[in-house]
Amino acid sequence: MVERLGSGGMGTVWRARDLALHREVAVKQVSPLAPELVQDAESSRVLREARALARISDPHLVTIHHIVEEGAGSYPWLVMELVPGGSLADRLEERTRLEPQEAAGIGRQVLSALRTAHAAGICHRNVKPADVLLRPDGSAVLTDFGIAALQRIGSADTAARSVPLTATGELIGTPEYLAPERIRGRDDVPASDLWSLGIMLYVCVEGHNPMRRPTALATMAAVIDGVVPPPVRAGALAPVLRELLVADPAAQPTAERLDAMLAAIADGSTARTSLLLNRTGPRHPAARNRTFTPRPHLLARPAVSAPGSPPEPQY
Repeated sequence: MVERLGSGGMGTVWRARDLALHREVAVKQVSPLAPELVQDAESSRVLREARALARISDPHLVTIHHIVEEGAGSYPWLVMELVPGGSLADRLEERTRLEPQEAAGIGRQVLSALRTAHAAGICHRNVKPADVLLRPDGSAVLTDFGIAALQRIGSADTAARSVPLTATGELIGTPEYLAPERIRGRDDVPASDLWSLGIMLYVCVEGHNPMRRPTALATMAAVIDGVVPPPVRAGALAPVLRELLVADPAAQPTAERLDAMLAAIADGSTARTSLLLNRTGPRHPAARNRTFTPRPHLLARPAVSAPGSPPEPQY
């Protein structure tokens, strides 16, 4: 171990030296929020997903080199690629917001990592700026797959696990980035990751999270409400956010269509973006048979429009 790079509710990341291969690596010590709720099945699921990720490859997905197990009932240590540079959260802290073209480029790279993982049957469950690392060349790498939520939201195993709170009162996942259906109890759905990606892109161009409220419970209520105020600084990205951030996951665009829209914006092709947005595309196949019951919009924030422009509809 060389130095601690950071820590959070799900574990601690260290810069380390691989003595066999003479290279620097990142080592994550995975730890649960509530040890008293740990079950061997959950630890096994972390290992299964880590092993699955180690077998797949994507330039925008962090590489897992090795998994160190400490025995039954414990969580693993993951030896991963060390990505030099800061995170997207660090960049936003420095600059507050990004231009739509830059945000679209990063979003497309994160989407590439999500599509690769989804094809392997793995959902991220907690996509947010802190989980997007930026290499010195500016390319994005998504990390913390599969270990971002060690307990399934809505699990019926125990009463304590019927909501995304542990016995210690800590929230599993970042509430303002969770999709509405995840809080309702449907986990491991690829469409939920696309919602989180959309919220992250909104934060990138607007400089604030539209779902954040003073408390975690109020934030979750706002997320379930499913109403996102229209962006005012998103430029060409605004129609994409409007199409992506819909409360009914069955109405989301497919990952292929989303990739094409983000590519057009990242390339600066206004005409191509307009063509794609005016064309009715297929919706997310993973959620076509799902139902959605809207709730009264009690916690929706008022729409904000640029001076002199008519208000945009809520979506």
